[in-house]
Amino acid sequence: MEDPIITLQELLEHQRQDIASLSEELYAQQKEVALLKKQLLKLNDKMQALGNSQGAANPTDEPPPPHY
Repeated sequence: MEDPIITLQELLEHQRQDIASLSEELYAQQKEVALLKKQLLKLNDKMQALGNSQGAANPTDEPPPPHY
């Protein structure tokens, strides 16, 4: 029969490897989220600039439609 201490040590090592793997994956996802946030902010700025450069009027500034 295998020694219980060896079994626990093996289990602990597997858990350490799993935690390291999950940590690396989390780091990669955090980098990707940060990149996507930057891209979203740039896109938002471009859309606002485009709207301002075309003289887009506020929809509330438009006259009401004619009544029939």
